[in-house]
Amino acid sequence: MKKTTKAAMAVAAAGAVLLGGSGTLAKWTDSTTLTSAAVQSGTLDLGACVTTSGGGWYSQVYVNAPTNPNPLVYIPDITTYRLKPGFNYTYFCDSKVLATGPRLRANVTVDKTKLSGGLAAANIDLRTYVTDQNNNLLYDSTAPTPNLIAVTSALNNTNLTAQVLFTIYPSDTTSSGLTMNTTALTIDVKQLGLTPAP
Repeated sequence: MKKTTKAAMAVAAAGAVLLGGSGTLAKWTDSTTLTSAAVQSGTLDLGACVTTSGGGWYSQVYVNAPTNPNPLVYIPDITTYRLKPGFNYTYFCDSKVLATGPRLRANVTVDKTKLSGGLAAANIDLRTYVTDQNNNLLYDSTAPTPNLIAVTSALNNTNLTAQVLFTIYPSDTTSSGLTMNTTALTIDVKQLGLTPAP
């Protein structure tokens, strides 16, 4: 009777070892390499604003009207030219924009507060604009909402035209001898925030 009990206990102990032993369960593992094309982000960049294609400084006889029929007259060397009352003065330069990506949207500005000097602070109605290659107005510093049209990939590899315009009015008696520094002026683009795609 004692032998039978011992045998039963031995079988139970062996069973416990068999079920609890870690070497008795198979572990299946495998690995593979993902094959996919490289991913690439979009781009947003501006080239230098240059005057090689019709840019530079121009004068125009001022008229007190919404539209001005007077022609723009090219100023070959603004450093030797002397401004005078009764004229508009305007500067143009072109900056090539690189804008790629299907959901890209950006605002473009020409910040007139970066202009310095006595004229920049005088009553000369200083304003700045940006237009695209089709003369659509993207930015107007005088508008309630200055950014009128966003830059998108449709404008990729085209020129944006920056314009600085001011008027020395016929009755101006305060601008004589004043200067304006334009070297700090920049044309800037800033990507707009978007709602994440679903």
